[in-house]
This record gives sequence, structure tokens and C-alpha cells, in this order.
Amino acid sequence: MSGLWGTRRRAALRSVCSLRCLYLGLGGAIGIAAAPAMAQTASNAPVNLDLGSVLSVGTGSAADLVNTPGTAPYEAPSKAPLNASQPTSQVTKNTISNMTTGTESYVTIATLTPSVSAISPNGPGLQEANGPVMRGFQDGQYNVTFDGIPVGDSNDFTHHSTSFFTNQQIGQVIVDRGPGTASTVGDATFGGTMSIRTIDPTAQRSITPYGEWGSWGTNIGGATLNTGAIQSANGASAVVDAEHIASNGGKTNTPQERTNFFGKVVIPVGTSTTVTLLADYNRLFQSFDTGATSDQIALFGPDYGNNTDPTSQAYYRYNTDHITNDMEYIDVQSNFGNGFLYDGKIYTYGYYHHGLNGADANGQGLPGQPLPAGAVPNLVAYTPGGALVTGVPGQQMMMDYRSVGTIQRLEKDFAWGDLMAGFWFDHQVNTRFQQEVILNAGNVPNYSNGTNPIDRLQHNQLYTFQPYGQFDWKPIDGLTVTAGVKYAMFRRALNAPVNQGTGLAQGFDHTWGKALPSVELKYSFNPNLSAYVQGAEGFLAPNLNTLYIENLSSTTFKPETTINFQGGMAYQDQHLALSGDIYTIHFENFLEKVGSGANKYYTNVGGTIYRGIEGEAAYTFDFGLTAFANAGYNQAFRTSTNIQITQAPQGTANFGLIYDRDGIYASVIDQWTGGEYSGNTGIGAYASSPAGGKSPGGWYDPYNVVNLAAGYTFNHLSPNLNQVKLKVNVDNITNNQRVIFDNGTDAAGQLWYYTLPGVSAFVSLSVPINF
Repeated sequence: MSGLWGTRRRAALRSVCSLRCLYLGLGGAIGIAAAPAMAQTASNAPVNLDLGSVLSVGTGSAADLVNTPGTAPYEAPSKAPLNASQPTSQVTKNTISNMTTGTESYVTIATLTPSVSAISPNGPGLQEANGPVMRGFQDGQYNVTFDGIPVGDSNDFTHHSTSFFTNQQIGQVIVDRGPGTASTVGDATFGGTMSIRTIDPTAQRSITPYGEWGSWGTNIGGATLNTGAIQSANGASAVVDAEHIASNGGKTNTPQERTNFFGKVVIPVGTSTTVTLLADYNRLFQSFDTGATSDQIALFGPDYGNNTDPTSQAYYRYNTDHITNDMEYIDVQSNFGNGFLYDGKIYTYGYYHHGLNGADANGQGLPGQPLPAGAVPNLVAYTPGGALVTGVPGQQMMMDYRSVGTIQRLEKDFAWGDLMAGFWFDHQVNTRFQQEVILNAGNVPNYSNGTNPIDRLQHNQLYTFQPYGQFDWKPIDGLTVTAGVKYAMFRRALNAPVNQGTGLAQGFDHTWGKALPSVELKYSFNPNLSAYVQGAEGFLAPNLNTLYIENLSSTTFKPETTINFQGGMAYQDQHLALSGDIYTIHFENFLEKVGSGANKYYTNVGGTIYRGIEGEAAYTFDFGLTAFANAGYNQAFRTSTNIQITQAPQGTANFGLIYDRDGIYASVIDQWTGGEYSGNTGIGAYASSPAGGKSPGGWYDPYNVVNLAAGYTFNHLSPNLNQVKLKVNVDNITNNQRVIFDNGTDAAGQLWYYTLPGVSAFVSLSVPINF
């Protein structure tokens, strides 16, 4: 265990050093930004320069519609901003507050937009979602940002939907279905960007206790404090939120408990600079659901998750996650005058995941029946080369990492347009550890597979540097031509005393880079109607798993890239919000493992074509009713074989009705997810997939989930008690619990299936108290 102890000491040291660097940077940034600010006039108010995502929804009078209750842009669950120059959908706080439950994460919110799907078998937000998938791109192939900061695991660029911010702290979710402009930064921008915006302080000073109670023993309790503008502090304001979530989960024996603290402070400095400080801390414990075999579903029902038998690998206390994460940043926005605008962020975020799992959880067959051939038996060894005895085998894992980085942006406005330049730098240090353990003996090492129980011990680092330059040219009224280039540079360094997949002590250090041009044309016909076309390249650095080979010197592949072409339009007026787009994406240099043993290596084997059409529409009647629908038709297939890729639904749709008037809010939404291949059909005796057998992999038919929401807002109950809100959510009202996908296979080759969670109901109450 000395290696693990050393790893923990290094992780603690990294955490202290990273925070120290952050605080030093914060102090320096405030000093630099404040110095010129005092000389500015009130007319040079700062603007938000976070150009990594779309922040506003239009120009001229149409810009106000999204904030005007009773209009189509306000009521639509998802709408395209009028200033978008690529396919973009926005879900605002109005929809998040009225339509979703308090446990939901950004993942389930994003499924309200076209071409986005996700699987949440334990209920919304009550386990990490499988996905989401955007246009067929998997998690790790697109970007996720929090307040413009790219986040993710450096080993494969994936994300964790139950980490960082809760539903209460999300102000809006913006889904950009494309690589964006040169100024769009991130490790995996080529599949698009999901941009999560946290809540801002409100003008009204208040404290809002809130709670939610519902199915599966779910309880939420929290409070939000808004200071309002503090005149003695030059109008500074803050919002602080504390929240606790507890639930038994939608599957049996899959509890989750989560505690979160969030704070944001906005400080005007002089008359032309704003400094924003944010800190977030999140702690989570959960017993997770790996999926169930068809025999287990038939015997125990579709809501089977884990069991309560301490002698079983599927015991719920043996399949757990303990996750702690935090994020801190300082953002300085300033108008220097003469058309110069500045936006700079310095940030850090950390993710600390310690977990357990049964070696073959839910792969042991049914109670009282023989162990399936190939399954992992309950045999362990307490010493190297020792005799096998009865015990519960499993794995103990750890993944700890911290990122420290900065995003710096500068813009100069001219009469003909503007020039922009900037860069993103990020350094993540990641330690990954896993060893075989005996779960029913205090997690002591298990030597049943030899003399070394450690499966992996890796110290890896990822350096990312992305400078860019971009200009907007406005040759005529209404037309904006945007062109730019970004250079994406990635350096991956691996120091592995025990490398995953090989078990060898290995090291590797390599740098990849590519210039990524982009060009966009956007034309505003009038304040309500705009259209755009875009062409851009995307780039994805190789995942760490490409280094799980014995001969690292054979790693000569090219990174995966995309060439994107898309065009679309957006229209908004008081009664109608309408948008549509068409796209084609050529995914090049697809990576695939070839060979075996010491001769195994990765190579480029071709590409994939992604193409489709997407649309959104909402119409609001004068009496408070809104009808809405959105849909995406998506194709994704290998260019060499024309075979559809796996885990890519061939379409999505949302449609329904909303009533919002005189304090009453009610909605019904039908979410449809198209059919998809899983790529798994079972192994050996289990090679016939009960879910279907469409070649080349297991096929899952389309499915629908219908959700209801209804609430009433009590306005002006007293001078200090306003907008008290009572709400009811009923999800999956048809109680559809069918098999919708699989989570791979167990050791014997049986598929582990995911089913939809059954019908659930939640009641929530929030009580804003103004003072």
C-alpha cells in the first residue's frame, strides 16, 4: 500500500499548491484590472466577453422577448438564439425551475434540445447519466463548460453529471451543436459544446428556503441567500446556496446522498470593471446500478439494482462511489475605452473519486442456481501464491485530479467590425489507481490472480494550450462575416509504475497540435429573423487508453479530426419561436486497436459521416397556452462500410403543451428517443441478445417517456413574502419500464440491461422572503 499512500500525499500537495497559485493569481488580476478602471466613465460599462458560448438571444426589440412572460421565446422549453451562428439551443431558468425536478442535472436538462439523448436508469440525477449523446457523438467527444471553463477527465475527456453544480444552481444550459468559432476553447470541441451557466445574484435581497419530497424516499432541503446590491460596497452583490439531497434511488438498493455549497460574488470596480468570484464544493455518496441480466429482470422486476447479501458481489455496500469536487474562479471583465474590451479568468477545479465494485457484480446468476460458466467465483487469496478460500472479490479504485488554468480574451471594436485574440491554458494532474481486494474483509489485497494485486497505478498530466485570433467583418448592414484560426496543442505525459492493460512500468511523453480554421456568415434580415452558414474544423487529442499497449514506440497515429458544414435560421416574435438547421460532419482518422499482446497498437482506420436535420418550434396563444415541438434526425455511419455506429440514437423529439398564466404553470412533454445499436450481443452461450438482433450489434427500438409538471405561484402574500411557489412533477406517467440499452456484459457474457425507471412523483416548495 506504500504506492497508494504516496499517491495520496502527492494529491494533497497538488491541491495545496494549486490553490496557492490560484489565490496569488486572483490578487494580481484584481490589481491589474482595477488600476485602469478608475479612469473610465459610466458610459464605458463592462460587457460579458465570454465568447465560448452564446449568451444573448437577439438584437433590438426582439432581445427582450426571451425575458417577457407570455411570449413564445420565453415559454419555449428550448429555443435558438437570434444571434447564433451555428445550431444552438438554449434552456433558460424559467424552464429549469418550472419543468424539471430538483434532482435533475445538466444532462437531463440538455435532453430538452434537439439531437441530445441520455439514459438515467436510477431516476433523474440520482446516478451518473449514461451519456449524454449529441448527434451521435459520445461523452468525451464534445465539450462541457461551466461558466465558460472547460471541464473533464484528462484521461478520456468525459464528464460526471452528478458533480459540481446542482439543479438549483444552474441558470441556463446552452447546447452548441458544432465546433464553434476560433474563440471556442476546450479539449473536445469538435462534437459541440454544452455550456452550463450558474445563477447570478438577484437585485432583490432575500433568503429562499426550499424543499422537495417524492418517490424513492427522495428529500431535498436547502436555502438560497441573495444580498442584493450592497451600496456601501459600490453595489457589490452575492448569492449563496446550500443544499442536501438524499434518495433511495429508482432501482433497489441504489441510494444517493449529496451535499453542495455554492457562492458567487459580483464586485463592480470603478465604473467599467466587474470582478466575479465563484466557489463551489460538492460531496456525494452513492451505490450505483451496473444493469441487470434478463434473468434477474424476469425474477426481480425491472427496478432491480443491487442486493442486500454481504456474501454477494452485488451487495449494495460493495458497489459505491465517494466523490468530492470543487471549483473556484475569478473573472475580470473590463472596458478599457476606445473599443478595447477584456475578459480574463483564472480557475481551478478538482475531482476526487474513491470507489468499490464487485469483480462481477450482477454476473453471478440467480439465487440457488449454479454459477454461470465463465463467471468470477467467490474465491480469494490473502497472500501471494496462497490458497484460494471463500471470499468476495472486487476492486478498489481511486481517481484524483486537479486542473489549474486561465482563459484570457481581448477584443477591439472598429466601425467595420471587431478583432479578437486570446488563449486558454490548462494543466491537469491526474492519479489513477485500482487494485484487487477482498470486499468482505475490509478491502485487504486479493492475490487470487498472482503476486501483484494492483491493476493500475498511473500519474498522468495533460497540458493544453489554445491561442486564437478571430475577426468579425460587417461589410453591409445585417451581414457579419466571422473568420479565425485556433491552434490546439496537447501534451500528454504518463508515468505509470503499473500501466493499465499491460501491468508494466511505463512512461510516455508526446505533444500533438493542429491549426483549426473556421468561417461563419450570419445575416440578420430584421431584428426577428436571422440565418447563418458555418464551416469549421475540430480536433480531439488521443485518449489515455491509446497508451495501454506494450510497445509505446509504435504509437504513430494521427489525432481524430472533423470537418463541419452546417447552416440554419432562427425567427422569434411575440407568438412564434422557430428555428431549423441542416448539417454534415466528416469525422476523420478514426482510431482502432489492431494486433494483440506485445504487437498491439492503435492506428487510423478511416472515418465516419454524421449528418442530419434539426428543428424547433413554439407557438403561444393569447390565453396563456403554448404548443411546442423540436426534433433531430441523425445519421452516423462508417465511411468504409456504411455501417451505422453504435450508441447513436437515430433521432430525438420533444413535443407537448404549456399553460402559464396568472400564477398557474402546467406542462406535459413527450420525449421520444430513436432506435440505436449498442454493439453488444452477448458472448458465447449468451450471444443471442433478447433486445433484438439487427446486425451489426444489439438493436434497441425507439421509446417514449411522458412527463407532467404543474405549479402555482402565490404572489404578494405579504410585503416580505412574494412568489411562494408550490409545484408537482410526475415523470414517466405511463410507467414505461422497458429495456432501453445495455451496459456491456458480465464475465460470463450475459448482457447487463438498463431499464427506464418507473413512474415517480415529486412535490416541491420554495418560499422567498424579502428583507
